[in-house]
Amino acid sequence: MKTILLMLMTTALITDALSQYGGVIGSENRKWGISVKAGPAFPEGDFAKLFNTGVTGFVEVPYNIATGVSIYAGVGLSHFKADNSKLGNELAQDGVTLTTNIDAPYWVLPVLIGINVSYRYAHIWPYFTFSGGVYFQKLETSGSYTSNGVTTTVAPTTQNWSQGAYAVGLGTFIPFGTEGWAFDLNAKFNSVLDNEGKVIITPPSGDNVTTRAIRYVSVLAGLSYTFK
Repeated sequence: MKTILLMLMTTALITDALSQYGGVIGSENRKWGISVKAGPAFPEGDFAKLFNTGVTGFVEVPYNIATGVSIYAGVGLSHFKADNSKLGNELAQDGVTLTTNIDAPYWVLPVLIGINVSYRYAHIWPYFTFSGGVYFQKLETSGSYTSNGVTTTVAPTTQNWSQGAYAVGLGTFIPFGTEGWAFDLNAKFNSVLDNEGKVIITPPSGDNVTTRAIRYVSVLAGLSYTFK
């Protein structure tokens, strides 16, 4: 929590300084906007050992504080599903041989504030983006597993928790049509700040299989509109 507060304070100080700069030049560009994007989310690290590629979407409301600089508030939604073959491999590593038929949808709802810094070059405006905030998470588990021919039903459970997180990446705006519209493309690395494992399955012997620190790369494409 201290780390995320430090990140947010740093972002606030930077944006305050840039807003003073923007008051001198680029004040005519102070506009509100909205951007809506969606695409695949690729698990990374230990998270990829249990979950398949997911889908993600993000809506952000930016405010231009200087030429090429905007701050934004955003909310997203990502969805992943556990891979039963990966679960089986994880259990086998603990000395247990069994097959699983587990349904474990994993939902992540990021609530973030961030900053975009772009360079306007002709009709392509590349940008750097950084954000920090909280990831609200939900894991639902149900199904069964079979060990030595004996099938055991897993009681349905729902777990909810939240963690501090950040995202960093690169993107580009491609203006088109009437003034204000642009294609918005980016790729971001998303990560929580600490690991808070939640149980997916408790085998008859060995350790529980738990979620891992969520880290994934999102590749998003969508539309952006800036209001006059």
